[in-house]
Amino acid sequence: MSRKTKKRLLLAALQDGGGYGEDHIIDNAVTPKAMQTMDLEVTPIEATEVDREFDNGRPGNNKFLVVGKHCKVTFSVELTGGSDPITPANYTTVLQACGFSETVGTTEVTYERIDDNTEKDVTLHAYIDGVNHKVLGAQGTYKYIAKIGEVPKIEFEFTGLFGGLAGESIPEADFSGWQIPATVGAKHTTMTLDSTELSMHEFELDGKNEVIYSENTKSEQVYITDWKQDGKIVFEAPAHADFDPTSIYVAGATMPLTLVHGTVAGNIVTIASAAIQLGKPTYGDKDGVLTFDCPFRVIQDETLVTA
Repeated sequence: MSRKTKKRLLLAALQDGGGYGEDHIIDNAVTPKAMQTMDLEVTPIEATEVDREFDNGRPGNNKFLVVGKHCKVTFSVELTGGSDPITPANYTTVLQACGFSETVGTTEVTYERIDDNTEKDVTLHAYIDGVNHKVLGAQGTYKYIAKIGEVPKIEFEFTGLFGGLAGESIPEADFSGWQIPATVGAKHTTMTLDSTELSMHEFELDGKNEVIYSENTKSEQVYITDWKQDGKIVFEAPAHADFDPTSIYVAGATMPLTLVHGTVAGNIVTIASAAIQLGKPTYGDKDGVLTFDCPFRVIQDETLVTA
């Protein structure tokens, strides 16, 4: 019987007291969350092939050894809140494995960069019609994307240790905690740069985590070793006196950036940085209206807040 490409499901369990690289779902009994993914892709195994160069009296190939076994998982999710202001959104299970802390306050939940080597790992069970791909000790990187008329999303790429494959049926998934998203537009979204509200068409912020697999004589592990976030904003060109990105670029100035999406409590998301630096702006066109396409660098790490 043929297997179906659309029969896919991703379960994720964040490290919670267990050791690095353990299967937090099986070994540590952490209840996994079903990720409501789009474009889920699994690379079953990444590895290095070490040739065995025998002098055996004949031409041709020799066998090889497989070392450095790890794997990759990529997917995207809708960017929403968590149903009420102090309930974490389900996707934050994997966001925390991209190097973020979670702080549940009295009116909101805040995610901030971790820089003291205490990042958590996540266990991923990626099912593709009858096969469970177990990915252990995974850490990843992310990209926020918001475009007019579309649902905002987060793209993720995870690298983890190869935990083996098992012939298993796809389990029943509970997606009840996932919220209905709002599309990006005038009713639901505001973008400000340096306290100036812009008529935005597109926004991207790429976390650019440097995620590596490493092995030594004591252990093998996946690390986040660095990050250099950047992005771009496409917006209608305002009056020159109101906002002049070219002069800002030449001056090398930094400024705060804030993107707020959503208007209903429990489904409001804010992405903010106290300091970004604009790159070289270029002109564009949107239905005959002049636009600016501005790349930027994140100078002060951004936060994500759900409320």
